[in-house]
Amino acid sequence: MSWPLVGRSGELRTVEAALASAEMSGVVIYGAAGVGKSRVAREALSTAAGHGWITRWAVGTSSARSIPLGAFTTWAPPGVAEPVQLLRGVIDALTAAPAGEPVVIGIDDVHLLDDLSTFVVHQIVSRQAAKLILTVREGDPIPPAMQEVWRAGRLERLHMQPLPLPETTGLLSQVLGGPVEPDAAQRLWNLTLGNTLYLSHIVEQEIADGRITSVDGTWHWVGDPRLPPSLVELIESRTGDLPGPVGDVIDVLAVGEPVELDALRKIVEPDAVEEAETRGLILLAPTATGHHVRLSHPIYGEVRRKHAPATKLRRLRRMVATELAASAERDEIPVLVRRAALSLDSDLAPDADLLTRAAHGAVWLADLVLAERLALAAVRAGAGAEPSLVRAHALSWLGRGQEADEVLAAIDPTALTDRERARLAFLRASNLLWALGDPDGAKALIDEASRSTPAKDRGYIDAFLAVYWFAMDEPAAALAASEDLAPEDMPPVVGAETAWVLSTIHGDAGRTTTAVTRAQSGYVAATRDFDNPQMRFNIADSHVGALLLAGRIDEAREVAAQVHGQAANLPGATQLIGTAVAGRAALGAGDLRQACTLLEHAATGLCANHSLGWGYRYQIPWATALAMRGDTAAAAETLQALTSMPRPFRKLDHEHSVAGAWVAASQGAASEAVNILLPAAERAAAAGQFAAEVICLQTAAQFGERGCGARLSVLAEIVEGPRAALAARFAEALAHGDAPGLATVAEQFAQIGDHVAAVDASSHAAIEYRRRGLRGSSLGCSAHATRLAEEFGISTPALRQASGRLPLTDREYEIVMLIGEGLSNRAVAERLTLSVRTVESHIYRAMSKTGTSTREELAALLPRRTG
Repeated sequence: MSWPLVGRSGELRTVEAALASAEMSGVVIYGAAGVGKSRVAREALSTAAGHGWITRWAVGTSSARSIPLGAFTTWAPPGVAEPVQLLRGVIDALTAAPAGEPVVIGIDDVHLLDDLSTFVVHQIVSRQAAKLILTVREGDPIPPAMQEVWRAGRLERLHMQPLPLPETTGLLSQVLGGPVEPDAAQRLWNLTLGNTLYLSHIVEQEIADGRITSVDGTWHWVGDPRLPPSLVELIESRTGDLPGPVGDVIDVLAVGEPVELDALRKIVEPDAVEEAETRGLILLAPTATGHHVRLSHPIYGEVRRKHAPATKLRRLRRMVATELAASAERDEIPVLVRRAALSLDSDLAPDADLLTRAAHGAVWLADLVLAERLALAAVRAGAGAEPSLVRAHALSWLGRGQEADEVLAAIDPTALTDRERARLAFLRASNLLWALGDPDGAKALIDEASRSTPAKDRGYIDAFLAVYWFAMDEPAAALAASEDLAPEDMPPVVGAETAWVLSTIHGDAGRTTTAVTRAQSGYVAATRDFDNPQMRFNIADSHVGALLLAGRIDEAREVAAQVHGQAANLPGATQLIGTAVAGRAALGAGDLRQACTLLEHAATGLCANHSLGWGYRYQIPWATALAMRGDTAAAAETLQALTSMPRPFRKLDHEHSVAGAWVAASQGAASEAVNILLPAAERAAAAGQFAAEVICLQTAAQFGERGCGARLSVLAEIVEGPRAALAARFAEALAHGDAPGLATVAEQFAQIGDHVAAVDASSHAAIEYRRRGLRGSSLGCSAHATRLAEEFGISTPALRQASGRLPLTDREYEIVMLIGEGLSNRAVAERLTLSVRTVESHIYRAMSKTGTSTREELAALLPRRTG
């Protein structure tokens, strides 16, 4: 397989700068084995050669170290035995070049050079006879003679780090020729920590064994890794033959890292811990109470676990769990979960209470896979109904709704209190609604529970009714059902979900202050709830959405950045939701490069197990971002994929309509886009979703609709935040052909952070100025729009029209755009609901104005999209 160099542009720039500097002798690239030092050095040499440098390449090896000038035998003059002449000949050969041509010498693993070769390098540096690119393996001893080289010349030090997760994901996508499911990319990174040598070994083996496969164009990884023998041999050659006690240190950490240093010294020989650290096999990190010990690389643990007897691993897990149970932090959630997880595969007797509490804790930590395992073990240990409820919750949020329903259906309600039965009904109805997409079944179940639940225990029942009507896109009914509910007084799981519902409803309606207040109360409820930490991120999605609709875009990005950071270290879907929320905020700001990257990553991952839920929800803004960027084909394909997934709840009507409009407009059908948006605005108004109505009407105005001003002026008195009033001024200026007003509005849109609207307002100003013959003003507005668009990766119909400078009417421009998309005259007519003869007339007039003689020549006059 071909493994391109990815994510190393910064390192290459550092090397190039060192070579270009008259004050530097070159660069030393150091880092762990396998991070790509040699690859960067070779790439830098190749670049230097392309710039006219003379290049040389040598490699230090353990075997050649015992041979004088072993690394430079290629340049040794033949027939010379006298040492001084031999050294002079090697130096001259290495640095030889035509007059005026610089030389750069790359030496890999320079710390393995023999003494004479090191002397050659020292002389080259002292004479400034060539520039050097040297690589050194981190952790290996540097001979004193080579340290003299460091002192003799000024060498830039470049510390090569492993690839971060995003760059690793990008590398995998390039190697495999398609997107990689985020969980697979995360698992591969967790195992390799971005070490490209380890990554290539594992990926090629997993593909050969059929565990990394492409499903519908996306690469997935199933099962546990099986390290290829070549990689195992490589690791073992680097770790060396470990004495038994040192091996025990590695084995303990392989099953239980991190381990407190004091606890580790109780389990294994203290001297062995020190030797393991000396060998570079373990790392110590300070904590509030001492030091944690980890393996220096997770793959060491993988290798040891594959070779150690199962009985030994079970015994070691028991020993680590016992030490954790004796610690002062034994009941803290992370420690509690680790104790229970270790006990699952140890020789300890099952502790039902520990397993149940740890299952709750694992949910809180968003590790739902572990939560399900712990809860199932607690059930088998005889813990009663509670772990079944936890297990069902974990299964539901993992997208395994049918299994969750089976678990909940098997619970005996007669063994529960009234309140516990109400909680059971809430959980089962929620699973039916969201995970199984059966709102009718959920409503029937909750109605049946309602008839038998006493008034004092109806909190769960009434809260679900609010959630149900929200899911059915009946916000008025949801508000009515929630009138007597106070989220802060309800059970946390109910309070958090209700707060999410109410924040969304009030945000869509334009009651931003209330929406934010509801979101804040939901965060508080979620922090009290061990069962629903993911709801924090659903609430954040609504919080960010309310701020974006209001035009408080900088605030939205701040909230999203905080949420993204909170989710970054959480596993599974939770991390992806945090990424998606950040992507939505970037989209709202018009930062389309970041929006597309984040939303693609999130939507691709969430579609794997939550295609009707989060996957569907975040494909809509992803399609919108693609269309705004000008990537029309991908946007249309993404949106079209949603039509094959009929969603039985939350249609997300205004967002879906905005996405569809952007796709149509980016294809050239601006009038079709407007015809999508205006009915969507009416539907939003009928539902009381006035902020959503504003965004529909503002977008229609961006596509050239001139009749939105009056309604937007009314909405400016209803909807909180700066957007509505600004959109009204935009629409009024557009309707009156007020070019200066449009230019002013463009600046105001930029000030609130809506850069796409700013580009469009400035583009419309340019078009209006051009119609008046004010060429200088038109060019100024067009240039301003272009600069802003290039900064954020924006490509809109208005911008393309402003940049085109063709003497076409809006309708002619639209038709020519569609011709450029490859549509026939009949297809254009059908798309725009015109007659074929009318389309032909418009084409004829456009050709007459532009002096073109064919449809192809006419279409070629328009600027193409940049996406």
